[in-house]
Amino acid sequence: MKPKRSLVQIYLLSLVALSAIPLAILGYIWIAKEYEQYTEQSEDWRNNYIESRRELLRREVDKAVEYLEFRRTQLNRQLYNDLRQQLAVGLSLLENTRKESQGESRSELLNRLRTTMGALSFHDNNGFFFLFGGDGQDILPPMHPDGSKRLSDAKVLKAFAAQIKSVTKEKNYDFVEYRVNDSSRGGSERNFSFVYYYEPLNVYIGASVYLHAEIGRVQQEVIERIAAVPVDTDNSILFVVDAAGRQLVNGYHPEAVGTTMPGVLEAARRMDSKENSLFTELSWPNNEQPDQPQPVVSYLRRYEPWGWVLGSAVFLDELNAKLLDERSALQARVEEHILSIMLIAFGLMLFSMIAARWLAQRSAHGFSIFQQFFADASKRSTFIDVNRLPFAEFQRLAEDANFMVDKRTQTERALKLSERRFQLALDAAQNHLWDLDLSTGLVMVSPSFFRSLGYRPLSKPHPVGSYKEVACPDDLQIIASAVDSWLGLATGNSVEFRVRDSAGNYRWIYSRGDVVENDDRDQPLRAMGIMIDITDRKRMEQDLVDARISAEDALHAKSQFLSSVSHELRTPLNGVLGYAQLLQKEVGLPGESQEYLRAIESCGKHLLNLINDVLDLAKIESGNINILPEANKLDDVIASVGDIVGHRAKSKGLEFIIDIDTSVPQELEFDAVKLRQVLVNLLDNAVKFTNKGKVSLKIFVRDERDTLDFEVTDSGIGIPESKLHDVFEPFKQVNPQDGKGTGLGLSICRRLVEAMGGSLNLRSKVGVGSCFYFHIPLIVVERVGSLPDGDAGRRSEELSSDMIAGNPAVIVADDVMVNRQVLLGMLDDITSDVREAANGLEVIELLKERPADIVLMDLRMPEMDGMEATRIIKQEMKLNVNIVMASATTDEGMVAEARSVGCDDFLPKPISMNELYKVMVRFCGRATATVTRAEPVEPADEPVEVTPVRVAIDLPEAFIQQLKEAVDVGDVTGLRELLGQLRRRYPQQSALSDEAERLLREFDFERLAQLFEGLDEGVSLHDA
Repeated sequence: MKPKRSLVQIYLLSLVALSAIPLAILGYIWIAKEYEQYTEQSEDWRNNYIESRRELLRREVDKAVEYLEFRRTQLNRQLYNDLRQQLAVGLSLLENTRKESQGESRSELLNRLRTTMGALSFHDNNGFFFLFGGDGQDILPPMHPDGSKRLSDAKVLKAFAAQIKSVTKEKNYDFVEYRVNDSSRGGSERNFSFVYYYEPLNVYIGASVYLHAEIGRVQQEVIERIAAVPVDTDNSILFVVDAAGRQLVNGYHPEAVGTTMPGVLEAARRMDSKENSLFTELSWPNNEQPDQPQPVVSYLRRYEPWGWVLGSAVFLDELNAKLLDERSALQARVEEHILSIMLIAFGLMLFSMIAARWLAQRSAHGFSIFQQFFADASKRSTFIDVNRLPFAEFQRLAEDANFMVDKRTQTERALKLSERRFQLALDAAQNHLWDLDLSTGLVMVSPSFFRSLGYRPLSKPHPVGSYKEVACPDDLQIIASAVDSWLGLATGNSVEFRVRDSAGNYRWIYSRGDVVENDDRDQPLRAMGIMIDITDRKRMEQDLVDARISAEDALHAKSQFLSSVSHELRTPLNGVLGYAQLLQKEVGLPGESQEYLRAIESCGKHLLNLINDVLDLAKIESGNINILPEANKLDDVIASVGDIVGHRAKSKGLEFIIDIDTSVPQELEFDAVKLRQVLVNLLDNAVKFTNKGKVSLKIFVRDERDTLDFEVTDSGIGIPESKLHDVFEPFKQVNPQDGKGTGLGLSICRRLVEAMGGSLNLRSKVGVGSCFYFHIPLIVVERVGSLPDGDAGRRSEELSSDMIAGNPAVIVADDVMVNRQVLLGMLDDITSDVREAANGLEVIELLKERPADIVLMDLRMPEMDGMEATRIIKQEMKLNVNIVMASATTDEGMVAEARSVGCDDFLPKPISMNELYKVMVRFCGRATATVTRAEPVEPADEPVEVTPVRVAIDLPEAFIQQLKEAVDVGDVTGLRELLGQLRRRYPQQSALSDEAERLLREFDFERLAQLFEGLDEGVSLHDA
């Protein structure tokens, strides 16, 4: 390996280089300044030389142009005179010929003139005569430009004759210039003629000549004249170039005449149209050195009439010689400068070497101290004596080195302590380190892992494949996948697998690792991680899973038990309440019997409410309650709640107030059924435990929480502070001795509010009253429609058998005889076409025999249940029959399944007559029979108080007595007919009719009796 240079040598070379750089820069600037001065001086000499020759060149060219212009003008004047003289000769000949030819015809005379004058010529045979008749007919046409023949082109001759006639209108003679195309010369030729109209013969005679011959003659004379001018190469040289760039005159190079002069035409194109001249530089061939053209400065001027370019040039030999001498002097000065620079550079280099050697010696001493320091620092803690170092930089470096060694010592001490602590922590946590070399497949595992399994620890790395002997065969693929994932640059990989201990038992191991080192290509080289024995945790997890399964089984068994108990209780309860309602319809029962029946019905309803509360609580605890938020109008829900609770409050003489804040939006998204259930329960409790005063419902919005808040306040007996924490517990009552309620209502309300995303709380004071308050999320919607008809809490008109159309065919399907008899008794006033079935197969057979309008189908029946029978009737038989499922099972999932197979409606057992009538009216009612809804309670800006209605009662005593007797005997049908008469005959007593009909729908004969007893005493409706 080649040894590297020491730092001292690098210092030396650097100093030498640094000393040479500024010297080289200064030398470059010095020499560049000399060249710049030479360039400027050369340019000045050149400009002065050219300027001194400029006027001479211009004068020479202008004199030549003046001579050309003189000769051209002289040519024109000479042609005018010559043509006049020749025409005079022609006229004389014409006159003589006319006189000699007396007696001859005109055609003979013209033929003689054509022969005589056609043979005449002048100007070295370039001039000729021509004759045209007065009508423009050619007698003797002009000569062709090539001189070999006369013109024969009729179009050309006609145009020429027209021009002659035009110029001789005012006087009978004039000059005519005409152009004739000459294909042989590739252009047009100018013709110059003098024309005279000879009237005696009515002919035009002309003497004519083509200018090209004359101009060529004159141009040749001019060329010869200019070429004869003596040439002085020290002053200027005159030259002429034609339009094609060929040299016509070149006194310096006569042999170049006829050849193209380079650069002249290009320079002529750059001439300004006004000045028509310019100065330029040209390159002429060098006779002595043909490969080195001679530069000349020329003045060029274009002579437009002939298309020539005249120029005068002067050689730059004198200037170039002077510049060459100056350049030689410059090179000599530059050589002197370079020599001086080299001497200075050598001196600087020598000085730099001496200084560098001295610095190197001083630095070597400091470096030797550092070398000894680092050699010692690798073995033990040491330090550098700063005072022994020569330079401040070395001293600062030594201070940093001392600080580094001190910090390293502290770090090593802390690292050893940290490693010890880490090892203790790993041992305490039973964590075991592993280190895997991904390139070789060797792994090193901490000895604690082997000891925990009862094996002898391994002292050196071993192949990861050796773990196959102790790993569970089912988990080998998991371990291999983890290793492959690290090779694929995966991070944070964790796996769980089993290994066998020395006793032969498999233990669960959790391993988590990551790639900690990559190569230059970012490929993984090394992975590290920990392993933990999680056997105990796995055992606890399995115990928890078993416990959860047991709990779920118990919860499912409880739900099944409650469902079965509910069904079994509702089934006999259906018979009890049904028969009680049927007996109340009987006429002539003793009053004491009526009281017994009302007591039976009241107890049955109480038992039904208890069953419903228990089922609701079971659903909530099992998590089967479903919150279905939908777009609703808050007014509709509050109105329905007011309809339900308001009458109960009025019946007790309580003031019922609904206060809705103006900031509450009316169109919101919430579960209307669950909210109504909560509000009715809370308000019903408030009415139940309040004997005087008021019950109020307040609704407002908390902007800071974005919630809709409700407060139900009463002036009742209040709740002791010691009982507040028991109020919301199931089956817990504030005063169990009063026998009011089951202790489930508030518990259900709290669970429902929490399911809707809110919380229910209360504050109460004994003797003052209670306030139950809760909130739900405020979700505003854009637009909603009205609640559907038949919503809970809506009042409807009294239903009666008169609203049923015709005699509908009904099938009652139930496997319990009692239930069938109850339904048959309830349908007695509606229809006489009722058939019975004990299971689904019998229903299908009855429908095959004869169709029916409606089927009241029980869910649970032997042989074929109601669900399967409905599916066959609706989906396979495709019968158009209304099927109403009547069942003691009220599970929402079962109801949804029943509707999915084709059920049109659902009646929960026990079935009330009013609910049965509603179903019959819906499916078998008259076309005009409708169920109307009461108007909702409109929110107002101020709190709305539902105050007791005070209407004076003025009815005949006989009519009141009939009402009382119907109540006493429990004659539902008769009482319904009497109330219909009351509404028709005494419309002013609509409030009384509404209240009595409501109580009748609830079969509350006790309150009906109290109401009619008050009428007999002449009190108001409120007092009654």
